Amino acid sequence: MPIDGLKIIQAVMESSRIRESKGIIPIFGVYVSLFFVQYYNRLSFQYEKLLGEKGAAQAAAYLTEAAQECGYATFHGVRNSWEWQEIVQPMIEKPEDQILGFTAMAEAFGWGALQIQKIVPYVELRLRVHDSYEATGYQQVYGRAPSGKCYMLRGVTGAFMDLLYGDDYPDGCFSFKAEEIRCRAKGDAFCEFWARKNDAGHP
Repeated sequence: MPIDGLKIIQAVMESSRIRESKGIIPIFGVYVSLFFVQYYNRLSFQYEKLLGEKGAAQAAAYLTEAAQECGYATFHGVRNSWEWQEIVQPMIEKPEDQILGFTAMAEAFGWGALQIQKIVPYVELRLRVHDSYEATGYQQVYGRAPSGKCYMLRGVTGAFMDLLYGDDYPDGCFSFKAEEIRCRAKGDAFCEFWARKNDAGHP
């Protein structure tokens, strides 16, 4: 049975109607909240700017690492939820189908339209995104970027592979490392991420 991404997105949207008094949404085994992407982008990109040209690479590494750890914990919770077991698990025929479930969840979270370009089990994942909010946010404020700016999606691409092919949770985080090989903020037609085995260990 193929993964029905629309069914997963619909389930997320239905569940998102349940909110606690502080705006916290219990969904698929995790807690999420409504958050202004402009605020997230401003924090990320101002942090990068504060470190200047010499510190830009380190800022990008820190932001990506934080995103990867967050994605690792979040999608571990998603995968172990009763909603996943009831809705998604029956569609899964092979381990890598889980990534199709993850990308549908990410779309429902508002992270963009994610398309898997290539999966080689235990080796690599290529993920393409056509409407990354980070790329859009950077362009709107700063114009064309000299390098990729989608730190959340970059980290999450690595996290997807960590969950499938790394050690058992919580020891598998950073088993893979992703780079952004194309980014709309640089003028590319889309953003693309490439996760491979992280032979260096923790970033």
